[in-house]
Amino acid sequence: MRVCFVVSDCNFFLTHRLDLAKVLLTKKLDVRLIASSNNTSEKDLLRIAALGIQLHEIPLRSQCASRIYGYFKYLISLRQTIKKINPEFIFYVTLEISVFGAWLNSFINTKKSFFLITGLGPFFFKKELKYRVARIIQKAVFNFSRIKKNYLFIFQNEDDLEVFTRLGFTQRKYANVIKGNGIDSKQFYYLERDYNNEIIFLFASRLVYSKGIREFLMAARTLAKLYPQAKFFIAGKYNNKDPDSISPNEYKLLQSDQALHYCGEVEHCDMNAFFTKASIFVMPSYGEGLPKVALEAAATGLPLIMSDVPGCRECVNDDVNGFTVEPRNTQDLKNKMELCIKMSDSMIDFGINSSKLIKRDFAIELISEKYLKLLN
Repeated sequence: MRVCFVVSDCNFFLTHRLDLAKVLLTKKLDVRLIASSNNTSEKDLLRIAALGIQLHEIPLRSQCASRIYGYFKYLISLRQTIKKINPEFIFYVTLEISVFGAWLNSFINTKKSFFLITGLGPFFFKKELKYRVARIIQKAVFNFSRIKKNYLFIFQNEDDLEVFTRLGFTQRKYANVIKGNGIDSKQFYYLERDYNNEIIFLFASRLVYSKGIREFLMAARTLAKLYPQAKFFIAGKYNNKDPDSISPNEYKLLQSDQALHYCGEVEHCDMNAFFTKASIFVMPSYGEGLPKVALEAAATGLPLIMSDVPGCRECVNDDVNGFTVEPRNTQDLKNKMELCIKMSDSMIDFGINSSKLIKRDFAIELISEKYLKLLN
């Protein structure tokens, strides 16, 4: 049986779908990957090849100078590559890639296509004309895919599924919820921390506004003056071409800020070291599909501070393994971070509860079994 993953680039596959692919490989399935490797190291490419996953290279849509031309070029390349591979099952990963997959689904021979909506993104609900037009096109394409009916939408939380069905992007009978890709507890294992000496808050994500980086920085700078024993680490990629990214001036200030520790972009394989050194994981995002980095942090025994928004609230039981905060509310975030400092004696129990939550609801064994059932 041949299974194909379609993602924008290899790095995203490595961080978000590799564990699932490994499980499929153990079942003797032929796993293929369609992606760009432009931003992927030779070491990671060899790692993919060593697992027995065959990479089929196509360029990123964004590499084309013209936006419209880029869409059509990517669509044509994707169709040609899929026809060459001839898979029985295809996983289109992310909303944008799923739009391409939905358009192609009626023109290719495959047993079933899966559209993995890993999140709606920061621009989905914006009211500007170009975003409204984009939603109209997405809705039309997804409804066009109903012609063959051999597809299934997979969401990572119930809120995103409800939005898609309410807005008419799909019908409930063509949708399912599977909570992420699963967390490997052998790689991200529990470690008890010492909260008596210092508290280390860790923010790990891209430096974009929708991840709540601005609120975290403001809260951290205030708390750094009040609590010298607290430290604040930021690990994340900065891309000044991303329209949601912090400004060059904000990035420059972050790099020189003595109250904060900016660690730059950290490879996924090195994140475990950051988790084990940290005390509290913070992600005040405006919305997620299901943030894998937060689940990995929780698996290692980190209490979580997350926004009370879709995708994030699934990771936190308030006052059990962390706290939820109102999105875009710096004061609320500062108060909850301060509460963790004052409640340091309770953080060990919070961390234990985080680890239990992952094993109960998000273990790789549990999640992969749900995906395997889709292929029967």
